[in-house]
Amino acid sequence: MKLLTIILPGRRALLLAAAVACALLPSVAAAHTKVDRTAPADGDTVQDVREVRVHFSRGVESELTSITLFRDGAAIPVGRTQVVPETEGREYLLALPDALTPGAYEARWKTVGGDGHVLEGTFRFVVDGPPPPPVDTAAPPVAAGPVLAADSAPPAQHEMEGREVSGAESPQAVAVRWAWFAALLGMIGVVTFRYGVLPRLDREPAHRAVAARAESAAWFVALGAAALSVATLMLRLLMQAAALGADAWSGQRLNLLLTQTGWGLAWVLQAIATLAFVLGLFVARAPYGKAAGWMGAGVGAILLSAVPALSGHAASVTRLNAIAIASDTLHVLGAGVWMGTLMAVLAVGIPAALSLGAEADGAVLSMVRGFSPLALAGAATVGLTGVVNALFQITAPADLWATSYGRTLLVKLLLLMGVAALGWYNWKKVLPGMEAEPGVARLRRSARAELGLAVLVLLVTAILVALPTP
Repeated sequence: MKLLTIILPGRRALLLAAAVACALLPSVAAAHTKVDRTAPADGDTVQDVREVRVHFSRGVESELTSITLFRDGAAIPVGRTQVVPETEGREYLLALPDALTPGAYEARWKTVGGDGHVLEGTFRFVVDGPPPPPVDTAAPPVAAGPVLAADSAPPAQHEMEGREVSGAESPQAVAVRWAWFAALLGMIGVVTFRYGVLPRLDREPAHRAVAARAESAAWFVALGAAALSVATLMLRLLMQAAALGADAWSGQRLNLLLTQTGWGLAWVLQAIATLAFVLGLFVARAPYGKAAGWMGAGVGAILLSAVPALSGHAASVTRLNAIAIASDTLHVLGAGVWMGTLMAVLAVGIPAALSLGAEADGAVLSMVRGFSPLALAGAATVGLTGVVNALFQITAPADLWATSYGRTLLVKLLLLMGVAALGWYNWKKVLPGMEAEPGVARLRRSARAELGLAVLVLLVTAILVALPTP
């Protein structure tokens, strides 16, 4: 009973942390960035070109944005890219010292959007006719030419998305995200196991030794998941810096990446929350620190569940953005409670029961009965929020089979249905039979199959988050 007096306040603190985290999420959301117009326009034939302008759909960081002009494949040495005043960082100007001579030109732009995606694109134009006479260059170059306001954009110019150069769809990036999702669900699952499953064992005197052994083993599993989170944190930063270019590691540019983009804020949140999680674990090992330590680890796990939303598709939703991010965060929490706790039961709980021999089946039965309502709640949350998340991204039913994003989403849905079907089988068929026959081996086989499908779900999700939405 002593353990219960510690758990109940801990649950209230974790719920409070979840509420605070959800309240703070919308403030750092940002949508995908694209170029919607340029001057000269792509494909134009023009005269008297003294500047090149690019207008983005959203404000971008000036120090991470550049425009380079090429002729015959060689870069033309010109001035520095400047942000146009009073455009909220949406428009950038490359001022030219002299008017361009006749010929074909290519302008290349590169930037980092608010969502952290490194984007680049090109547009081409032709200068026709003799160059005009020089003009007085005493005036600030940024004042030359009109600002590309929405109502002055050339009507015939098409919208230019640019291409993603962060390598988000590469096998290496998918593997890193897969490992990160596994670490995240593991951390959430271990905390849920400690607060939601072990108290049931601790209430029964015959199973308290199992609860103590399982909690000790859970600590090491949680530390391993946190170490994996740290590893993926570093790898994500390395890949992002590689996409930015050779000078990405300069202090100013790195600071801008981490503090002025949604991707960077999510990265910082992952670093801080993982640190809080690890500190909580070590406090839990100190004398009289168990309650406070595990509670701190739980707060860290809840904060970590917001990271995928802040650096993924949910952050690109322009309408009802707060709802989209909160739904995605709850989706991750539900998956952690469901699949992460199942992992903890298989990796920690059942081995702890079997290691003590006596009353092993009874301890496992009690453990699974404690896990079942958590699994149902987690699965229901995953299903409900999954529908909400899909509605934010899928604009028409045909998107499900006509786009790579939709087809991948269908694969994820089918795998989730398989996980849910195995969970239902364990709940309705395997669990009732454990009292009549030795059922631990049967449960472990079916639960492993369920967890195996869940691992595939994580892999498909790691691919899905890198695909462009319809």
